[in-house]
Amino acid sequence: MTDRQFASLPPAPAAPLPGTPEPATEPLPPPGHRRDPLAIAAVGLFVIALLFALYFGRDVLLPIMLALILSFLLRPLVRALYRVGVPEGIGAAIMVITLFGGVLLAIYTLSAPAAEWVNRMPRVLHELEFKLGDLRAGIERAREASRQIEQLTKETGNGAAPVREVVVRGPTLMEQAVSQVESVIANVVILQVLLYFFLARGRHTLEALIGTMRNVDDRVHYAMVAATLQQNIAVYLLTITAINVVLGTATGLMMWMWGLPNPALWGVLVALANYIPFIGPAVMTGVLFLVSVLTFEGIGAILLPPLSFVALTTVEGNVLTPMIVGRRLSLNPIAVFVSILFWGWLWGIPGALLAVPILAILKILFDAHEPMKPVGALLGG
Repeated sequence: MTDRQFASLPPAPAAPLPGTPEPATEPLPPPGHRRDPLAIAAVGLFVIALLFALYFGRDVLLPIMLALILSFLLRPLVRALYRVGVPEGIGAAIMVITLFGGVLLAIYTLSAPAAEWVNRMPRVLHELEFKLGDLRAGIERAREASRQIEQLTKETGNGAAPVREVVVRGPTLMEQAVSQVESVIANVVILQVLLYFFLARGRHTLEALIGTMRNVDDRVHYAMVAATLQQNIAVYLLTITAINVVLGTATGLMMWMWGLPNPALWGVLVALANYIPFIGPAVMTGVLFLVSVLTFEGIGAILLPPLSFVALTTVEGNVLTPMIVGRRLSLNPIAVFVSILFWGWLWGIPGALLAVPILAILKILFDAHEPMKPVGALLGG
């Protein structure tokens, strides 16, 4: 073949790089199921209505949800009392009195150190301001520069007459405190009554509801779902509570060892905050750091308490909890974090505390229904 004939040949196609997918030679097939726009719009409207109902009905829904989750936790104890001859009504009353009595005892025990920190707050802020004087000076300079820029902008404006401001006086601090106390007392009373009825009559109500189903297979299916939900949520809550108690005790002992004041208070706060994964430990790390700043002088002594707490939470989150909880009810960390943000946005701190149990309940319910199994797999493995 001559050089002229060789030059007239078309160039050979370049070899694909290793691991590069081959281009599609045929058009991609259309999706198997076309979505109905009306159905999508109906689902969207339903989700919006549900969000409005959850937000504006939080004063009613929050005590109901908290009582339901506590009933999952205490139901095995009521059943144990029933096996030894204690009627369910009396066993439920014993559990409610024991629970709220323990809460009141803890509040009474820790009220003195908590009140001490509240009374010390002006002096604490003064000490913190003194120790962080350089940072505060920089913030003040930035604030003064911003104020001067704002004043200059007003002076170079269109020269219009100044706008008269109307200040609406809201309720006083005492009125707000009284209103909050009344709301808390009412919610606690509602919670106690609901919890008692869930423990005393919840099983009978569920059996009556399942008994109304005409299909025998549906009765068996939902009875198994209810039993799975009760067992898994109870074991999960008991396990997490035990882990939080151990973490709080270890934190209190370590803070006592480092010489931090009121170590029992920090241990209890850590045990409560650990019900909110990720966010709770992060907040308590900041709190312990501030207390260390106010208590110690050297940088080493200041960093020891928060760093030791970070070490404890690292061991708890990466070793202790996965080893004990295992894969019985493992949840996707992304789903957990999104659930905390969502329920915290809807219901505040109580919603953040209930976010993980609600997510666990939803996962069990989704796994029990075939069309929702993909969503359940997304929530956890």
